[in-house]
This record gives sequence, C-alpha cells and structure tokens, in this order.
Amino acid sequence: MVEGAWPGSVVLMEFPDRAAAEKWYGSAEYQAILPMRANNAISDLILVDGVGPDFTVAGFAQQVRDAIKAASH
Repeated sequence: MVEGAWPGSVVLMEFPDRAAAEKWYGSAEYQAILPMRANNAISDLILVDGVGPDFTVAGFAQQVRDAIKAASH
C-alpha cells in the first residue's frame, strides 16, 4: 500500500458489459454458491463500469470543472 490501508485480497473479474456482470450475479449458479462467500468471508462486491477508448483523465476533469461552473451560475 502506498496510501491508506488495504484490508485484504482483491478478486477482479472482467465482463463484456454491465448487463453480462448483472446476469452472472443473478444466475442460479452464482446464487447457489453466494452463501459460501457471504458466510465465510468479510467481503464487498462492486460493479465498476469501464471507460471508452476516448476517455482521458484530463477530459473528465474538464467535464467536472464545466459542470461546477455551470452549477454556480
């Protein structure tokens, strides 16, 4: 860790899109084994959307600045 405190391990899974991830999570197969994870580990599960190939941090920062500016007028 460079900053903060990481409490443990990470499991990263990639899906083609959010719909596929939600389908996996809701599947009978995963729901059948979900209690094993939930009852035997302190864990969180999050879904994170990917970004497109034209995404840049600078562009996103500009969008945030523009939104703040627009909201203040």
